[in-house]
Amino acid sequence: MKKVLYVILGLVVLYLILCLVGPKGATVTRSTTINAPVQQVQMKMADLKFFQEQWSPWTERDPQMQVTYLGEPGKEGYGYSWKGNDEVGQGTLTVVGFSGDSLLQKLSFEGMGDSKAFYVVNGKDAGTNVTWGISMDYGFLSRGMMLFMNMDKMMGADFEHGLDKLKKAIESMPAEPTTAKLEVKETEWPETSWVGSKREVVGVAEMQAYFGKHFPAIGEACGKEKVEPQGAPTVLYWSFDEKTMKGDLAAVFKVANGTKLKGFETYTFPSAKVLHVEYYGDYSKIMNAHMAIDAHMKEKGIDGQTAVFEEYVTDPGAEKDTTKWLTNVYYLLKPAK
Repeated sequence: MKKVLYVILGLVVLYLILCLVGPKGATVTRSTTINAPVQQVQMKMADLKFFQEQWSPWTERDPQMQVTYLGEPGKEGYGYSWKGNDEVGQGTLTVVGFSGDSLLQKLSFEGMGDSKAFYVVNGKDAGTNVTWGISMDYGFLSRGMMLFMNMDKMMGADFEHGLDKLKKAIESMPAEPTTAKLEVKETEWPETSWVGSKREVVGVAEMQAYFGKHFPAIGEACGKEKVEPQGAPTVLYWSFDEKTMKGDLAAVFKVANGTKLKGFETYTFPSAKVLHVEYYGDYSKIMNAHMAIDAHMKEKGIDGQTAVFEEYVTDPGAEKDTTKWLTNVYYLLKPAK
């Protein structure tokens, strides 16, 4: 009996030694290049319904799995829970943050703890490079066992299959309008005034909530004070940082010069030349309008702009056909030297 106990004790000690030298965690990543604009890919990568239905490698293993979506797309806390067969198990996937070109998620498998999942999306030539990864931390008592398991080999094939499905799904979508089809008009504005929210730096993930809060409040204030807006809800940009995906902006309405609105800011711009594009389509592709204006400015040798306006003429709640959504994009140019 003592010999058996000594053997068991020896095995326990040996395993603890293995735990001491075993890996503390592992990271698995795979990458692909998609022939589509980076903005289009970023929007699709952030859409968990698109992930679940179009390119998740695990949906194929249990098409009947129960899925419940949580939170609001584009915001932290957005995610979904699933419950499936023995092969896919159950758990939750939640967006926990945005960092420049990266989207960070928490992946929780029932009974297996949490892992960190992430996407890195950035432009590459005319396409987009996508990296999909997962980072796992191992508890002390599991490190001995993980010495004999190759997580990169075990999970890598699923990641490769998923990215291949993502690439095919996005590249098979109807082609977006090219900038060449968007007419850039040159005009002049007299002095203009706008009333709206305080100038702030806002990340892309927070913009929907920001506008949803401020546009109704401005409209209500205009009604109470009998101020007549001279246009549709507009976002006024002073700048936008593509690395951090944050804009220096305000939610505004154009008003008669000299107008003041209690509780809100007034922004007045002097007369200037303006570049204008009438953009019809989904907001996720509005970057085409900006690219068209940028190309026009480079061609004409125009130095730059003092402000950019996106005027959302069409109400998406009243018009469901996205091809009919009109957004006026204006670039207020710097005075010629």
